[in-house]
Amino acid sequence: MMNVKMNTEMKVEQKDTRRRVRWGVVLGLIISAVSLYISVRNLQPQAVWLAFRQARYGWILPAVGLYLMALIARTARWRALLSAERMIPMRALLPTMAMGRGANNIYPFRTGEIVRVLLLRQRNDVPLPAGLASILVERVFDGLTMILLLILAAVIGGIPDYLQYVLWMAVAVFGLALVFVYGLVLWPTQIQKWSTWLIAHLSPRRFRLRLYGIVERFIFGFASIRSPRTVTIVLVCSITVWTLETISYRLLMNAFGFGLNLHHLLLMSGAANLGTALPSGPGNLGTFDAPAILVLTAVGISQNTAVSYQAVLHAVLWCTETFSGLWFMWRSGLRKADLDRTLEEGVRVGERLSG
Repeated sequence: MMNVKMNTEMKVEQKDTRRRVRWGVVLGLIISAVSLYISVRNLQPQAVWLAFRQARYGWILPAVGLYLMALIARTARWRALLSAERMIPMRALLPTMAMGRGANNIYPFRTGEIVRVLLLRQRNDVPLPAGLASILVERVFDGLTMILLLILAAVIGGIPDYLQYVLWMAVAVFGLALVFVYGLVLWPTQIQKWSTWLIAHLSPRRFRLRLYGIVERFIFGFASIRSPRTVTIVLVCSITVWTLETISYRLLMNAFGFGLNLHHLLLMSGAANLGTALPSGPGNLGTFDAPAILVLTAVGISQNTAVSYQAVLHAVLWCTETFSGLWFMWRSGLRKADLDRTLEEGVRVGERLSG
């Protein structure tokens, strides 16, 4: 009788989990669709096709080279974050990073990050809490680097009105996140006490046990990042990553016969990559494109040229990440079905962590 009850509860739990995943996918696809509509409305297809035909695609090769260098820098940053838990050789960690980044382009809602954490456990023997914590720290520092780019743009030439609210909102969100990360590294016990007090006094009673469990697991995960020096090194690596990617954006502009000064280039890169923080379809479809096209057209690039350039840029980034991931999958003997099973495991793990 007890087994029947447990099996019934597990089936209900699995249905609830799948329902949440489906709604997450739907939300991401809606945001992508709206972003794409904003990007291509009032477009002239013939002019876009002409821009494609006249482009000089030889500039793709150096852009891809810089993006691959950025992938290596991402792996070095991840290795630094995981070093307190386990020192993993770059040659062992790079395939995990590449496959996770590639999975982001196949699955919606940044699900590739879940795949990456699970592959990290399977391939590199790193516990899930440490892996989850490292991903969270990465996202925080990616956001902070985008804010630094926008601040640098503001120092050079000011921030236009249409980006001011985005900048200040991002500064507030990611600034608080940075304080929280350093707090978890420096004072984990005190943070846990304050979190417990806040949950006990501010949350409904039926949610308290679940919230206690989430806080405890995340604090345990951040405990593996013991050194403030490590977190500071991560900031330097993040700046390196996004500098390389921004230069690759600029190189590809040469293919379409236009260029941006440093001020406008920083605005475009910061806005486009902050947009990827939103839920979206696979590969940040739309959320990466709409902000970039908005900035390009605002600084005098025709919409047709901007859309053509952005389509090629996104395709180059997507192909570079996806085929890098597929190549490492082939080298490792993994198939798409293996990633699907890993993702299913991730959904079950996420349900256990939140429950």
